[in-house]
Amino acid sequence: MTSPTTPDPGPLSFKLWLPQWESRQNNLHCRFYATTAGLTQLNEGSEDCMTHFLADLGQVDLRAADWSITRYRTTYFSDFPQAADWEDRLTLTWAVEIQVDTTADPEDAGTHAPGPHGSQAYDLTFEDEEDAWDRTRERVLVISGTPYGSRIDESLLGLPQAVRAASIPAFPGMVVLDLGELNLPEDLPQVDEVLDRCRETGLRTNWKDPISPQDH
Repeated sequence: MTSPTTPDPGPLSFKLWLPQWESRQNNLHCRFYATTAGLTQLNEGSEDCMTHFLADLGQVDLRAADWSITRYRTTYFSDFPQAADWEDRLTLTWAVEIQVDTTADPEDAGTHAPGPHGSQAYDLTFEDEEDAWDRTRERVLVISGTPYGSRIDESLLGLPQAVRAASIPAFPGMVVLDLGELNLPEDLPQVDEVLDRCRETGLRTNWKDPISPQDH
């Protein structure tokens, strides 16, 4: 129960997933995925929003210096992976990378828990316009595996040549497969084919899937 003296922060705006911390050229970088938890989205991003994300991931003392945001759809973070509506199955997802001007040790920079981590951040560059939600051509990722689980050999998946490894390094124990820009829902069979190949090798394709014995 919320203390009567504690202000209610309001509903979640985003869920943050799979944070990875890295030091490059004397700067700390944090990569993670964000999914919408309400009626807001990410656009270009703002300093306050990115700094809020860092605090949500345990880095409360520093402000974001630079960042990049790429929009995708993926089944891994969906709460409704078996839904008939493709927009529920392929949830809106943004790959975010934030740079902080610090030489902090990545091991101690913030949380390494896969999440989800709740956030009340808000991107001031986002305008709630209907056409922002209703895109039918989207870049699609298939994310599979178990955070900190067994290492995945992508060569064993027998994937179509059109599928390529994403530019974002995968969380330990996971693989990120970039299907490129697809026309939806027409190209859903391509997504299902890759998901089926991952499942055939015992990989989780949704965060709610049960963990296989070898990944305990």
